[in-house]
Amino acid sequence: MLYYTTKDAKKLYFMDLKEQNWKNFTHNHLRDWQGIWTRYSPQGEVTESFQSLRSFRGNPEETEIVQTNRYAYADGRTLEKSWEYNQLCNSLSNGLFHPENESMRGIFFESGHAAWVSKKLNTGSYFAVELFFKYEELRHSVGIVYDELGSLFRTANIREDAARFPSQYWSTELIQLPRNLGGNWQGSAVTMTPDLKISAPVVTQLHWGWEGHESFFLPDGVSVSCPGKVSVGTSFTMAVNWLLTASEMQQLLVKYDESGDFSSLTLELLHLLH
Repeated sequence: MLYYTTKDAKKLYFMDLKEQNWKNFTHNHLRDWQGIWTRYSPQGEVTESFQSLRSFRGNPEETEIVQTNRYAYADGRTLEKSWEYNQLCNSLSNGLFHPENESMRGIFFESGHAAWVSKKLNTGSYFAVELFFKYEELRHSVGIVYDELGSLFRTANIREDAARFPSQYWSTELIQLPRNLGGNWQGSAVTMTPDLKISAPVVTQLHWGWEGHESFFLPDGVSVSCPGKVSVGTSFTMAVNWLLTASEMQQLLVKYDESGDFSSLTLELLHLLH
């Protein structure tokens, strides 16, 4: 019979969390994601929009992944970037290590919802998060970026389809329009902490709009609520939701504490009750 000490059991538990996070990444995101990136100013105006392909390919064991991003701009320019992820080196106890930015971590739910988060808000440097939604062969993400002074620099909406391009689901609209998120939205929520632990589901309802937040209503049912300014010393939340239908919504909330440390990512699955 094999016996484990408490220390051994704890080590195995965290290895399991790392491995689960990696599997959630490879199972849901090893696709060719074709889409459109649209970037917006802090005032919600379109600053640029371009076609993209984010391709993820793995070895047979899915322990080594190559990500290749290709961008095609309206003026004919193209750009390609590539990164390599290795499960042994990049899968850490606090998320997936990004090869280009040591301060970023990728955290992944089993459903495919995910986030790239900055581990910490640091004064004097840019700060960003990207929140991912996935439904069957559709994926979209919202990037939120702050400048060195903590002021909102831009937001980005990336609408992708692994089945076809142009997508039969995503529209070609770029302009933001008002949207009413009122009503009795109820559902369940799970929360992941920086150590990759995921809570049991709890009952929740839609919370939208915080003091000091800017709201952006992007095309295809995507809404963003984020602070106009962030700073160490004040905790803050950023929220993005996606209206799949008139009565079905998914929402991701990322939270940072007063020290500027990433503290949690929450996934909410909501339904409109009449």
